[in-house]
Amino acid sequence: MNNHRITKLLKIIFFFPVYILLIGNILADSYFTVENIEVKLDFDKDRDIRNLAIEKAQGQAIIELSEKLLSPNDYKIFKKNIHKENFSYLVESIEFVDEVITENFYRGVFNINFNPYKVREYYVSRSFIFSEVKSKEIKVFINLNKKESFFILNNIWNTKWTETQSAENTLDLDINTLNDSHYDNLSLDSFLRGDFDHSELIKDFSNIILIWVEPKLISNGNIEFEIISKIIINNKNSILRSTYVEEYNIYKDNILDSTINDLRQEILLYWVKATSQEVDRFKYKFNFNFNSLNEWVSLKNSFEKIGLISNYRILSFNLNNIEGVIEFHGDSNKFELVLSQNNIQPVNLGEYYTIQVLK
Repeated sequence: MNNHRITKLLKIIFFFPVYILLIGNILADSYFTVENIEVKLDFDKDRDIRNLAIEKAQGQAIIELSEKLLSPNDYKIFKKNIHKENFSYLVESIEFVDEVITENFYRGVFNINFNPYKVREYYVSRSFIFSEVKSKEIKVFINLNKKESFFILNNIWNTKWTETQSAENTLDLDINTLNDSHYDNLSLDSFLRGDFDHSELIKDFSNIILIWVEPKLISNGNIEFEIISKIIINNKNSILRSTYVEEYNIYKDNILDSTINDLRQEILLYWVKATSQEVDRFKYKFNFNFNSLNEWVSLKNSFEKIGLISNYRILSFNLNNIEGVIEFHGDSNKFELVLSQNNIQPVNLGEYYTIQVLK
């Protein structure tokens, strides 16, 4: 058999079991698209190798998508049971990016476009907590106390954090570690107020994460980290307290890995819960002033990209003002947070919100 290679980007919209090839724009929400899934299989003339590869690609893609959207705990549950299900019904379209077929092997690269509504229904039916809200940049400041006593550990700690800047696809974290030993004189209260030398970098106290780490040697050659995290998102703040224990061996390559990973997962879980879709829908009246219809079109497009907005309708439309109602899967705190992350500034005036589109 001669080598066969597809180099043109093709789109497949399939009505199982027949696949119809089309060239065109992707219909699915780009946030629900998983790109460049590579599948390699040994060639077998007695099997439909292409359909087998597509099925495998769909399985890999739903894993990547779920890791991005689900809470850490629900993702573990999902991945444990994934072998029991076929996910083709969640897929809206498939793109062939590249394909090579020889006498010995098959290699395909696919973009998988999932149907947002069906994926949401799938998660909700299993009571999974998920979020499709991507954050704006959030500055994170981390202070490991007692730097002079744990000098080498502090260097490792700083290096480990700088190696991985962003926790997950939904969180855009700008991580800053307080390296200098003079921060040992910094009190916990001052740190949580943002009263330290880096405070000039904190231009937005409405979205910031402050993490205080207190190391302590304990028995059996272990080290304990008591961690206090102050998370401020959209001017709403929460304090999280946690304790982690690790073997204190600075020569281990993976020292601090589990602590840092668990802390990142804790922050991610907070974000997912804060922006997750609720079953109940709430109605919020809004008032929007505009200078041109383009501003309304821009706001309308933003509404339609927000998964937690199930519907919106116009009550009155004048030359430069619109009044309407938004149906939203979440309470007022979640409503304000999610809109703010999509460059929409809502102001609660009691009976209704005024809305401004941020540049």
